Amino acid sequence: MTDDTAPSPVTDNEWLARFILFSRWVRSSDQRVRQDAFIPYPFPDLSVTRHLGLSDAELWQLGQAVADQRPAVLYGRADIQALRVKGQSLRIVPTRNPKNHANITGWPSGKPAQKIIALELADKAHFVPRPQPVRQETDQG
Repeated sequence: MTDDTAPSPVTDNEWLARFILFSRWVRSSDQRVRQDAFIPYPFPDLSVTRHLGLSDAELWQLGQAVADQRPAVLYGRADIQALRVKGQSLRIVPTRNPKNHANITGWPSGKPAQKIIALELADKAHFVPRPQPVRQETDQG
C-alpha cells in the first residue's frame, strides 16, 4: 500500500537538517557551519531533511543514506529552524520521497546573491557532529 497523501506543509517552528558531507563546510576551530553548506549553486534548490516525527537515530540513518548515494562522508548536520529559512524570503517545499525530504526554493540565480543568504543561514544553524559508532563488546568467555 502506498501513501498518496501530500506531505504536510513545513511550519515555522520545525527543525531542518542540512547534512554535512564535506569537512570544509564546518570551521574546525569553533565547529561553526560555513556558508558553503547552504549554497545551492549550480542547482536551483537546496536539499534538507525535516526532523518531523523522526528519532535522532532515524535522522542519522537518513543522513547516512544521503552520503552513501554520492558516495561521501557524513560529518554531521547543520540544524536550522524553518523560520530562519523563511525569514530569508525562501520557501520550503516538502517532497514525498525520500522520507521527510524538502527543498529550499526561491533562491536568486546568481551565486554572489546566494552567498549572502547562505551566510545568514549558516550563522543561524547549529552544527551537530555525527555520533561515533558504539563499539560492540564481544563475550569471549
